[in-house]
Amino acid sequence: MQPPAIRKTGRELTLAQQALWFLQELAPDSSAYNVSGAVNLHFEVDVELMATAVRRTIAAHAVLDCVFRPVAGEVRRLPSRTPFSLDVHELALKDDKLEEFALGLVRRPFRLARDRPIRIALLRRENGPDILLLAAHHIVMDMASQLLTFREILSTYSALRAGTEPTPTAAAEFDEFVDRQRTYLESSKADAARKYWQGQLTDVPDNEIPTDLPRPDVYQFAGSAVEFGLSGKLMADVELAASARNTTTFAFLFSVFQLLLHVYSRQTDLLIGYPATLRAGSRFRESIGYFVNTLPLRARIDPDASFDTLLGNTIDQLWRGLMHRQFPFALMPRLVDAKREPDRAGLIEVMFVLTAEDPADPLAASLAPGARVEHAGLELSEYYLPQQQGQFDLTLQVQHSGGLARAELKYNTSLFTEQTARSLADDFVDLLDAAAAGALPARLREITDGGYTPVEAEER
Repeated sequence: MQPPAIRKTGRELTLAQQALWFLQELAPDSSAYNVSGAVNLHFEVDVELMATAVRRTIAAHAVLDCVFRPVAGEVRRLPSRTPFSLDVHELALKDDKLEEFALGLVRRPFRLARDRPIRIALLRRENGPDILLLAAHHIVMDMASQLLTFREILSTYSALRAGTEPTPTAAAEFDEFVDRQRTYLESSKADAARKYWQGQLTDVPDNEIPTDLPRPDVYQFAGSAVEFGLSGKLMADVELAASARNTTTFAFLFSVFQLLLHVYSRQTDLLIGYPATLRAGSRFRESIGYFVNTLPLRARIDPDASFDTLLGNTIDQLWRGLMHRQFPFALMPRLVDAKREPDRAGLIEVMFVLTAEDPADPLAASLAPGARVEHAGLELSEYYLPQQQGQFDLTLQVQHSGGLARAELKYNTSLFTEQTARSLADDFVDLLDAAAAGALPARLREITDGGYTPVEAEER
């Protein structure tokens, strides 16, 4: 039970949460910042027990059992005053209609001032396993938190089914993280980070990536994605090439993405964002909340240099950026007086994301396509749903699990066509294959001079 003062005035947010609240206020009918996940339940579900497990899980985390409202000029998190309920849907739908129904549920916008920032549904299928579906606003949940929430629900359900009392989580509350973030901003580390990011962001040029459609006067948070696979052999080659250069798969893939954007746009100075986790150490490893900060990478590409030079620059910037990862991205535009333009997504317009399997998480293996895992004596597998489309102009997301990789090129549908997105995806695979094989030319200029040239919008 929260003290009366907190119930009345609410809890403070991190600056990242404040920024997400602001973005939702800008586009209240958008679901671009909804995050979602779903699992097939390969066991006979007791609906009443599952509803109890869900209610207990939500009630155990104040960051989920809440609403967000302005209080005395500042957005605060306040306790929800309505009981949480599991939505149960009895369905007799074919696979394509089932996915359409599920997407309709997860893409419903959140009204953060009156709704909890999380919804959970049980889809009871006539033929096939039931599906447990989770949709949340990004303001309270990152990808790790999705898995943690599923784990806790299923562990609680398993205990209730066995007639035992579930073991309460010992994870740190998100409010402790909020307090640490506020303390950090008054520290000498934050001062050093301010200077670093100011230097990185000074004189950043506008990202003028060619678009198919005229940019709307007001940014539209509407998107779609093209999915494509990266074969086991290709990923093995990438890992071998990265290891030979004493770097990570993340840095290698990120560098190829920079090369793709350079080839497509002919720009030599690009600003690309990437997410960094703030779950430092073990204190918040099992905590539910929003523990992510977006970091910008200044991609300065020398057409007369090699891919290895580009990779070296990426490694250096990633290392330096991660040293200052705690500085909130929400404050970075103020460092260089970058005013928000209504027709732009913000300081960052293009993102690169790599999600990799965490061997310490018992549910992480379920992210591999077709894989089944057991947790708390229950068998389950992933029911895949696309998510988080339309936040930026372009986002390349690679999910690496079990030696395989599933990639998505997310694109803003008010700017790009599916044809262009698919062409970019194909070009990324070609460039990645050549980079892993060491077959790129000695000078990057040779790729742009003789390679892919963007076609005019009217030809697309």
